[in-house]
Amino acid sequence: MRSYRIPNEISTELKINKMLYLFDLLFIIGLIVFRMMALPFIHSSLTIYFTIFLIVFGLFMIVRPTTNPQKRMFHAILFALVRKKDSYSAIDYEGSDK
Repeated sequence: MRSYRIPNEISTELKINKMLYLFDLLFIIGLIVFRMMALPFIHSSLTIYFTIFLIVFGLFMIVRPTTNPQKRMFHAILFALVRKKDSYSAIDYEGSDK
């Protein structure tokens, strides 16, 4: 009978260097590809502003918020938009010391 090794954790993100994860690199590459595809539709006088906007947008989206460092900023924005605004839940301050 064969024995299979099951990894202990599979949800860890792959780090490329000290601050850059694989997802961040792929997101930046995706923004570069999007810029190259959208550039013919942008007026020539606005290309610099469009590039600066995409750089700022990309950096903002991959930054990890201090309130929840396991998630990225776009996760925090998505959770804020999707959550039910008429329901409240208690915050357990004593159980968060773990």
